[in-house]
Amino acid sequence: MKEKPETIGARLKFARKIKNLTLPEVSRRTEIAQGNLSVMENDKTKPSADALIKLSELYEVSADWILKGQTEPTFHGPPAILPVLSHKKFKAFLSELDAEWTQGDIELKGWIVVQLRKAFPEIAARIEND
Repeated sequence: MKEKPETIGARLKFARKIKNLTLPEVSRRTEIAQGNLSVMENDKTKPSADALIKLSELYEVSADWILKGQTEPTFHGPPAILPVLSHKKFKAFLSELDAEWTQGDIELKGWIVVQLRKAFPEIAARIEND
C-alpha cells in the first residue's frame, strides 16, 4: 500500500478504488444512495452500522479496518456474484452479465472489459491477435 489512508472516508475511497468500482456501481450493489456514499468518502458523515456492514462485505475488508485503520486490509479477488456450480448457473451468470452490459453506461462497460481481461488474459490475447 502506497500511503496509509488516515480517515474513514479515505479508507472507503481507497477500498473502492482497489476494487475498481465507481460510486454508481457501489450504490447499485449496496443500495446505499450515491450521495450518501460521496459524503462518507469526503468525511462529512460516518457510515451507519448497516452501511458499514454492506461496504465491508462488498470491499472484502473488516469493519474494524474501515473504522480504525489499525490493521492492514486484506483484499481478495472480486466478490463472488453467483456461485457457478453447473452449466445452467453458468449460463444464467452470462445472461446477467449480458443484461448489465446492455443496460450499463460507458463506465460499467469499461469496468466489465477490464475485469474480463484480468480474469481471462489468454482469451483477451487471442481476441487481440484476431
